[in-house]
Amino acid sequence: MGNNIELIGIQSNETDMSETEIMKRIISAHSESQSEEDVIENKMVGLKFSLNNYLNQTIDHKMIEAGEFLNDILKIYKIKKNKFAKYIGLSEPNLHALLKGRRKINNDIAKKLELTFGIDAQAWLFIETKNGIKKFNSLNKISNKEYSIKELVG
Repeated sequence: MGNNIELIGIQSNETDMSETEIMKRIISAHSESQSEEDVIENKMVGLKFSLNNYLNQTIDHKMIEAGEFLNDILKIYKIKKNKFAKYIGLSEPNLHALLKGRRKINNDIAKKLELTFGIDAQAWLFIETKNGIKKFNSLNKISNKEYSIKELVG
């Protein structure tokens, strides 16, 4: 490894397998020394980043249901689905449908998620809206030529 310590933070494609293994061991050792609370907090930061990244992608990217993000949160906190369903006042089948994308997050559920997990209710609703538009666009081929301000006022 030599003087490569000076290169931390600098992009290099010259990392060999031994350096990669050393970095994996360092990261693993650091992870093992973290408290459960720190691990959960780090995973939630990553999830919030992924959620925000998804919202900022163009509509032609792969669709992720809001329920997938919620399912990941339940896994992070190790919350049983039946307990969570009861906590937010949903039947278990309705929660299961929500997690699978067959049921949408409404205002009530979005606010409960905000209060429980600290993820803004608008973010949950924006995911649902983005996905709804994506589904609509894939099923309905409305042309820009059919509707335009030039045609309307012209």
